Amino acid sequence: MSVPGAVAGYFDLDHYRAMQAVVRGWLELVRIEPSRTPSAEDHEAVCRLLFVEARLLDQRRLDEWLGLFTADAAYWLPSDVSGADPTVTVSWEFNDRRRMEERVDRLRTGMAHSQIPPTRTVHTYSNIESIQVAPDVIHVLCNFQIQTASNAGVSVRAGWNGFILRRENGRWMIVLKRINLFDADRPQGNNSFTL
Repeated sequence: MSVPGAVAGYFDLDHYRAMQAVVRGWLELVRIEPSRTPSAEDHEAVCRLLFVEARLLDQRRLDEWLGLFTADAAYWLPSDVSGADPTVTVSWEFNDRRRMEERVDRLRTGMAHSQIPPTRTVHTYSNIESIQVAPDVIHVLCNFQIQTASNAGVSVRAGWNGFILRRENGRWMIVLKRINLFDADRPQGNNSFTL
């Protein structure tokens, strides 16, 4: 299932429910049927997109990173590990495209005190699985590890990501990035850098 397009900058209740249904499907996934396996070319293209996304984050090229997302994109960092309903459970972050742009603008000012100096990161994605949902929609699941260095010290964050990708004008774009920290239900400290 793909998430239906929302008005850019606004998610209604149906949009939240659609995203939750997608996540529930990911959590219940046992195996990917051969009929839902993308072509080798499309799988390679979506892997390249994820690697570029990770590199742009690590290089703090956040304007270019935003360019990988659709107008109706979401960046979702839940505060639970069980896939709770986002309409009744607080998330660490649940940003639409407009909010993502505001966050990047704030980081660009140099006045985001939690990011002085900026957190250095290394994102590593592994165990990448892709699922063809429609001709121009692919879901991608992968594990991640993020090594960070900041004034607070060095730390490691880990978990799994769920992506919804949509092909627009011949290019794969990110509709949803859901960051599932394996310890999301515990105090997180400073996660003000982009995961």
